[in-house]
Amino acid sequence: MNHPFGSWSESGSGNSSTFPTFGALPYPSDPTCSCTSFYFTSFNPDVMNCTVVGPQAQQLYRVVTDKNMPGYTQIKKADGSNMSLIEWKSHPLVEIRGLLAKQSVGTWLGLSADQSTRAMTVREMQYTWAPRGKTINLYAGVPKNPVLLARIMRKSGAIQLDMTSDAIQLGLLDPVVTAAFLLQCGRNID
Repeated sequence: MNHPFGSWSESGSGNSSTFPTFGALPYPSDPTCSCTSFYFTSFNPDVMNCTVVGPQAQQLYRVVTDKNMPGYTQIKKADGSNMSLIEWKSHPLVEIRGLLAKQSVGTWLGLSADQSTRAMTVREMQYTWAPRGKTINLYAGVPKNPVLLARIMRKSGAIQLDMTSDAIQLGLLDPVVTAAFLLQCGRNID
């Protein structure tokens, strides 16, 4: 099944004319917003094995897909503890330690009926991922007044994840890193 997030991650750029949400959601007036940037980098050979760094290039996470266990991807914190586990089945499963019980990725990041957005539920709060030009943005709030919390974009040799301080204070870093990986991994997640 094709969906706007899959084609975006494969091509590395967005074509705004293909997304029905283009122009439907407001973009912050200051595109540089007061965000903290995180980078999926050091691909080995791709995002399935990489490092996630934060401010001052501090390593925060490692994405590990062990070739001896190719059916699983782990996202580990810098201290080596497990944060997320993705089980690659025909309908992949995801679990985020202490936050999200094992469930279908397609349930946790469910596509809207028109396949233009994905809903993400964290701690009983619903958020929306929506393509916007060359980014995939995470919003909270009602459709008429959404609040930008994060955005994913491709940079040369890396995937950049920008998060607002509000998103970080809401404790969304672990689930947003997990979701960003899933939206950019290039595999079918439904």
